[in-house]
Amino acid sequence: MGEIQKNLREIHSLGPATREWLVSHLQAPGLRATPISFAGFTEARNGYQFVRHNPPFSVILVCTAGEGEVLIDGAWVRCPAGQAYVMAPRALNAYHIRPGRHWRLHWVIYPESVRLPTLGPGQPPRLVPVSTPGFRLAVEGTCYENSGKADQAVVGYWATIVHRMALRILESNAGDPRLDRLWLTIGNDIGGAWDLQRMAKCAGMSQESLRRLCLREVERPPLSQLTHLRMLHAADLLSCTREKIASIAARAGYGDAFAFSTAFKRVMRMPPSRYRLRQNRSA
Repeated sequence: MGEIQKNLREIHSLGPATREWLVSHLQAPGLRATPISFAGFTEARNGYQFVRHNPPFSVILVCTAGEGEVLIDGAWVRCPAGQAYVMAPRALNAYHIRPGRHWRLHWVIYPESVRLPTLGPGQPPRLVPVSTPGFRLAVEGTCYENSGKADQAVVGYWATIVHRMALRILESNAGDPRLDRLWLTIGNDIGGAWDLQRMAKCAGMSQESLRRLCLREVERPPLSQLTHLRMLHAADLLSCTREKIASIAARAGYGDAFAFSTAFKRVMRMPPSRYRLRQNRSA
Protein backbone atom coordinates (compact mmCIF):
# COMPACT_ATOMS: atom_id res chain seq x y z
CA MET A 1 0.00 0.00 0.00
CA GLY A 2 2.78 2.42 0.94
CA GLU A 3 4.68 1.46 -2.21
CA ILE A 4 1.83 2.69 -4.42
CA GLN A 5 1.82 6.10 -2.74
CA LYS A 6 5.62 6.37 -2.86
CA ASN A 7 5.70 5.73 -6.62
CA LEU A 8 2.97 8.25 -7.46
CA ARG A 9 4.27 11.47 -8.99
CA GLU A 10 2.26 14.65 -9.46
CA ILE A 11 0.22 14.24 -12.66
CA HIS A 12 -2.37 16.49 -14.34
CA SER A 13 -3.36 14.89 -17.64
CA LEU A 14 -6.66 15.14 -19.50
CA GLY A 15 -5.55 12.93 -22.39
CA PRO A 16 -5.89 13.75 -26.10
CA ALA A 17 -9.47 12.50 -26.55
CA THR A 18 -11.01 13.82 -23.30
CA ARG A 19 -13.55 16.63 -23.57
CA GLU A 20 -14.23 19.00 -20.70
CA TRP A 21 -16.62 21.87 -20.01
CA LEU A 22 -16.05 24.18 -17.05
CA VAL A 23 -16.98 27.49 -15.45
CA SER A 24 -14.42 29.54 -13.52
CA HIS A 25 -15.09 32.14 -10.85
CA LEU A 26 -12.43 34.25 -12.60
CA GLN A 27 -14.49 34.51 -15.78
CA ALA A 28 -18.11 34.09 -14.59
CA PRO A 29 -19.27 36.77 -12.13
CA GLY A 30 -22.38 34.72 -11.39
CA LEU A 31 -20.26 32.00 -9.83
CA ARG A 32 -18.95 34.47 -7.26
CA ALA A 33 -22.30 34.41 -5.48
CA THR A 34 -21.16 31.02 -4.16
CA PRO A 35 -17.92 29.75 -2.57
CA ILE A 36 -17.22 27.65 -5.70
CA SER A 37 -13.98 28.21 -7.63
CA PHE A 38 -14.71 25.91 -10.57
CA ALA A 39 -17.50 23.61 -11.70
CA GLY A 40 -17.67 21.42 -14.75
CA PHE A 41 -18.12 18.04 -16.34
CA THR A 42 -15.76 15.75 -18.19
CA GLU A 43 -16.02 13.02 -20.82
CA ALA A 44 -12.83 11.19 -19.85
CA ARG A 45 -10.99 8.94 -22.31
CA ASN A 46 -7.55 7.29 -22.59
CA GLY A 47 -4.83 9.24 -20.81
CA TYR A 48 -7.08 10.90 -18.23
CA GLN A 49 -5.07 10.81 -15.00
CA PHE A 50 -4.62 13.06 -11.97
CA VAL A 51 -2.35 12.74 -8.95
CA ARG A 52 -2.24 15.58 -6.42
CA HIS A 53 -0.02 15.42 -3.36
CA ASN A 54 -0.83 18.67 -1.54
CA PRO A 55 -3.79 20.35 -3.27
CA PRO A 56 -4.90 23.74 -1.85
CA PHE A 57 -8.54 22.99 -2.63
CA SER A 58 -11.39 20.51 -2.08
CA VAL A 59 -12.94 18.47 -4.90
CA ILE A 60 -16.22 16.57 -5.18
CA LEU A 61 -16.03 14.31 -8.24
CA VAL A 62 -19.31 12.57 -9.09
CA CYS A 63 -19.32 9.63 -11.52
CA THR A 64 -22.46 9.83 -13.66
CA ALA A 65 -21.57 7.18 -16.28
CA GLY A 66 -18.85 4.69 -17.06
CA GLU A 67 -16.15 3.74 -14.61
CA GLY A 68 -12.73 4.86 -13.40
CA GLU A 69 -10.37 4.09 -10.57
CA VAL A 70 -9.62 6.21 -7.51
CA LEU A 71 -7.03 5.98 -4.76
CA ILE A 72 -8.50 5.00 -1.37
CA ASP A 73 -6.25 4.09 1.58
CA GLY A 74 -3.31 3.50 -0.76
CA ALA A 75 -5.15 1.13 -3.11
CA TRP A 76 -6.89 1.61 -6.45
CA VAL A 77 -10.67 1.17 -6.13
CA ARG A 78 -13.42 1.09 -8.78
CA CYS A 79 -15.52 4.25 -9.07
CA PRO A 80 -18.68 3.43 -11.05
CA ALA A 81 -21.76 5.54 -11.70
CA GLY A 82 -23.54 6.60 -8.52
CA GLN A 83 -20.34 7.15 -6.55
CA ALA A 84 -18.61 10.41 -5.57
CA TYR A 85 -14.89 10.68 -4.90
CA VAL A 86 -14.64 13.29 -2.16
CA MET A 87 -11.23 14.96 -1.69
CA ALA A 88 -10.16 17.29 1.11
CA PRO A 89 -7.45 19.95 0.75
CA ARG A 90 -3.82 19.07 1.56
CA ALA A 91 -4.41 15.32 1.20
CA LEU A 92 -3.06 12.97 -1.47
CA ASN A 93 -5.69 12.09 -4.06
CA ALA A 94 -5.47 10.29 -7.39
CA TYR A 95 -7.81 9.00 -10.08
CA HIS A 96 -7.55 7.71 -13.63
CA ILE A 97 -9.37 5.87 -16.39
CA ARG A 98 -8.28 2.44 -17.61
CA PRO A 99 -7.42 2.10 -21.34
CA GLY A 100 -10.43 1.70 -23.60
CA ARG A 101 -12.92 2.80 -20.95
CA HIS A 102 -15.31 5.77 -20.81
CA TRP A 103 -15.83 7.81 -17.65
CA ARG A 104 -18.31 10.71 -17.33
CA LEU A 105 -17.69 13.00 -14.36
CA HIS A 106 -19.40 16.05 -12.91
CA TRP A 107 -17.37 17.97 -10.39
CA VAL A 108 -16.97 21.06 -8.25
CA ILE A 109 -13.85 22.64 -6.70
CA TYR A 110 -13.66 24.85 -3.59
CA PRO A 111 -10.65 26.80 -2.26
CA GLU A 112 -9.23 25.46 0.98
CA SER A 113 -10.39 28.62 2.77
CA VAL A 114 -13.98 27.35 2.42
CA ARG A 115 -14.87 25.13 5.35
CA LEU A 116 -17.02 22.24 4.16
CA PRO A 117 -18.84 19.74 6.39
CA THR A 118 -17.04 16.39 6.86
CA LEU A 119 -14.15 17.59 4.66
CA GLY A 120 -11.46 19.03 6.93
CA PRO A 121 -7.90 19.67 5.67
CA GLY A 122 -5.76 16.56 5.43
CA GLN A 123 -8.64 14.07 5.69
CA PRO A 124 -8.09 11.10 3.36
CA PRO A 125 -10.31 10.88 0.26
CA ARG A 126 -13.31 8.60 0.33
CA LEU A 127 -16.04 7.21 -1.89
CA VAL A 128 -19.67 7.93 -1.02
CA PRO A 129 -22.87 6.76 -2.75
CA VAL A 130 -24.87 9.58 -4.33
CA SER A 131 -28.00 10.21 -6.31
CA THR A 132 -26.50 11.78 -9.44
CA PRO A 133 -29.33 13.39 -11.52
CA GLY A 134 -29.75 16.63 -9.54
CA PHE A 135 -26.03 17.35 -9.29
CA ARG A 136 -25.48 16.48 -12.96
CA LEU A 137 -28.27 18.76 -14.19
CA ALA A 138 -27.14 21.66 -11.99
CA VAL A 139 -23.52 21.45 -13.17
CA GLU A 140 -24.53 21.19 -16.81
CA GLY A 141 -27.00 24.06 -16.43
CA THR A 142 -24.22 26.26 -15.02
CA CYS A 143 -21.84 25.40 -17.86
CA TYR A 144 -24.37 25.68 -20.67
CA GLU A 145 -25.75 29.00 -19.46
CA ASN A 146 -22.28 30.49 -19.12
CA SER A 147 -21.30 29.38 -22.63
CA GLY A 148 -24.62 30.39 -24.21
CA LYS A 149 -26.55 33.52 -23.33
CA ALA A 150 -24.27 33.96 -20.31
CA ASP A 151 -26.89 35.67 -18.19
CA GLN A 152 -24.82 35.87 -15.02
CA ALA A 153 -27.88 36.02 -12.77
CA VAL A 154 -28.95 32.66 -14.19
CA VAL A 155 -25.40 31.34 -13.85
CA GLY A 156 -25.57 32.35 -10.20
CA TYR A 157 -28.88 30.53 -9.69
CA TRP A 158 -27.50 27.35 -11.24
CA ALA A 159 -24.28 27.64 -9.22
CA THR A 160 -26.27 28.05 -6.01
CA ILE A 161 -28.01 24.75 -6.78
CA VAL A 162 -24.64 23.11 -7.49
CA HIS A 163 -23.37 24.32 -4.12
CA ARG A 164 -26.46 23.07 -2.30
CA MET A 165 -26.20 19.70 -4.05
CA ALA A 166 -22.53 19.48 -3.07
CA LEU A 167 -23.40 20.19 0.56
CA ARG A 168 -26.09 17.54 0.38
CA ILE A 169 -23.52 15.00 -0.82
CA LEU A 170 -21.23 15.84 2.08
CA GLU A 171 -23.84 16.18 4.80
CA SER A 172 -25.98 13.21 3.79
CA ASN A 173 -22.92 10.99 4.04
CA ALA A 174 -21.79 12.22 7.41
CA GLY A 175 -21.68 8.64 8.59
CA ASP A 176 -24.68 8.26 10.90
CA PRO A 177 -28.19 7.54 9.55
CA ARG A 178 -29.76 9.19 12.61
CA LEU A 179 -28.34 12.53 11.49
CA ASP A 180 -29.51 11.89 7.92
CA ARG A 181 -33.03 11.41 9.24
CA LEU A 182 -32.81 14.51 11.42
CA TRP A 183 -31.58 16.85 8.65
CA LEU A 184 -34.20 15.51 6.24
CA THR A 185 -36.98 16.10 8.77
CA ILE A 186 -35.73 19.61 9.54
CA GLY A 187 -35.44 20.36 5.83
CA ASN A 188 -39.11 19.50 5.39
CA ASP A 189 -40.05 21.83 8.26
CA ILE A 190 -37.24 24.39 8.23
CA GLY A 191 -39.35 27.11 9.87
CA GLY A 192 -40.75 24.86 12.57
CA ALA A 193 -40.35 25.27 16.31
CA TRP A 194 -37.10 23.35 16.65
CA ASP A 195 -35.11 23.22 19.86
CA LEU A 196 -32.45 20.85 21.17
CA GLN A 197 -35.01 18.63 22.90
CA ARG A 198 -37.10 18.15 19.75
CA MET A 199 -33.98 17.56 17.62
CA ALA A 200 -32.69 14.90 20.01
CA LYS A 201 -36.07 13.15 20.06
CA CYS A 202 -36.20 13.15 16.27
CA ALA A 203 -32.69 11.68 16.09
CA GLY A 204 -33.54 9.08 18.73
CA MET A 205 -30.80 9.93 21.20
CA SER A 206 -30.06 12.08 24.25
CA GLN A 207 -29.30 15.77 23.87
CA GLU A 208 -25.69 15.23 24.93
CA SER A 209 -25.23 12.35 22.48
CA LEU A 210 -26.64 14.50 19.68
CA ARG A 211 -24.30 17.35 20.61
CA ARG A 212 -21.24 15.07 20.52
CA LEU A 213 -22.32 13.43 17.27
CA CYS A 214 -22.92 16.78 15.53
CA LEU A 215 -19.57 18.13 16.66
CA ARG A 216 -17.87 15.05 15.26
CA GLU A 217 -19.77 14.78 11.98
CA VAL A 218 -20.63 18.35 10.93
CA GLU A 219 -18.28 20.26 13.25
CA ARG A 220 -21.11 22.34 14.72
CA PRO A 221 -23.43 21.98 17.71
CA PRO A 222 -26.98 20.94 16.77
CA LEU A 223 -28.53 24.39 17.10
CA SER A 224 -25.70 25.98 15.10
CA GLN A 225 -26.30 23.43 12.34
CA LEU A 226 -30.02 24.26 12.46
CA THR A 227 -29.18 27.95 12.00
CA HIS A 228 -26.79 27.09 9.16
CA LEU A 229 -29.50 25.14 7.31
CA ARG A 230 -32.02 27.91 7.84
CA MET A 231 -29.65 30.54 6.48
CA LEU A 232 -28.95 28.46 3.36
CA HIS A 233 -32.69 28.23 2.82
CA ALA A 234 -33.07 31.98 3.34
CA ALA A 235 -30.19 32.68 0.93
CA ASP A 236 -32.02 30.71 -1.76
CA LEU A 237 -35.17 32.76 -1.21
CA LEU A 238 -33.23 36.02 -1.29
CA SER A 239 -31.59 35.01 -4.57
CA CYS A 240 -34.60 33.59 -6.37
CA THR A 241 -37.63 35.55 -5.10
CA ARG A 242 -38.71 39.11 -4.39
CA GLU A 243 -40.20 38.24 -1.03
CA LYS A 244 -39.78 40.81 1.70
CA ILE A 245 -37.09 40.06 4.23
CA ALA A 246 -39.66 39.86 7.03
CA SER A 247 -41.52 37.16 5.10
CA ILE A 248 -38.31 35.21 4.47
CA ALA A 249 -37.43 35.54 8.15
CA ALA A 250 -40.76 33.96 9.11
CA ARG A 251 -40.28 31.11 6.64
CA ALA A 252 -36.86 30.46 8.17
CA GLY A 253 -38.33 30.22 11.65
CA TYR A 254 -37.75 33.77 12.90
CA GLY A 255 -40.61 35.90 14.18
CA ASP A 256 -38.28 38.89 14.49
CA ALA A 257 -36.71 40.21 11.27
CA PHE A 258 -33.91 41.88 13.24
CA ALA A 259 -32.93 38.60 14.91
CA PHE A 260 -33.02 36.92 11.50
CA SER A 261 -30.78 39.60 9.96
CA THR A 262 -28.30 39.23 12.81
CA ALA A 263 -28.17 35.46 12.36
CA PHE A 264 -27.91 35.76 8.57
CA LYS A 265 -25.00 38.19 8.82
CA ARG A 266 -23.21 35.91 11.28
CA VAL A 267 -23.49 32.88 8.95
CA MET A 268 -23.27 34.48 5.50
CA ARG A 269 -20.99 37.38 6.51
CA MET A 270 -23.27 40.08 5.13
CA PRO A 271 -26.81 41.37 5.87
CA PRO A 272 -29.72 39.91 3.88
CA SER A 273 -30.28 43.16 1.97
CA ARG A 274 -26.66 43.28 0.78
CA TYR A 275 -26.72 39.59 -0.12
CA ARG A 276 -29.77 40.16 -2.33
CA LEU A 277 -28.20 43.26 -3.90
CA ARG A 278 -25.05 41.28 -4.66
CA GLN A 279 -27.11 38.64 -6.47
CA ASN A 280 -28.79 41.32 -8.58
CA ARG A 281 -25.47 42.96 -9.44
CA SER A 282 -24.11 39.67 -10.77
CA ALA A 283 -26.63 39.89 -13.59
